[in-house]
Amino acid sequence: MKMVKTLAVPRQFIFEKILESGLYDIEKYTGKRPKTASLSGFKYKKKFSAKQNQAGEIIFDEVIEPGVYAFTTKTVRNTYTTRWEMHRIDDMHTEVVISEDMISHGFFQNLNDMIMQIGLTWIKKRQMTAILNAILRDYNGR
Repeated sequence: MKMVKTLAVPRQFIFEKILESGLYDIEKYTGKRPKTASLSGFKYKKKFSAKQNQAGEIIFDEVIEPGVYAFTTKTVRNTYTTRWEMHRIDDMHTEVVISEDMISHGFFQNLNDMIMQIGLTWIKKRQMTAILNAILRDYNGR
């Protein structure tokens, strides 16, 4: 999945909002709050659903301020690679490129994921659009 959207928001502001969310998650699950410069390569375990006892590992692949925020989420069933790139257009406009790739583990999981992919891609794009819209609202003070 790939999504590209231009926002009337400075690149640094977008990066800081995405980073803030990631640091909050790290602190919630580890009690640590690493510096941005040391995030690349940082990993931690996260519980996704208490009901289904689902957990995984988050690994920060590349964090370069203010342009790249990339991480991998590994679970028993899948590996997701997510990358946010913030490209400066000018002082007040940023092109945001979000990409996510998924690798399924096992034949039946792969078959199930292929069937579910159409609906999940639509849902995922809606979630990403909602995040970007929230950043835009936050920047505009609404």
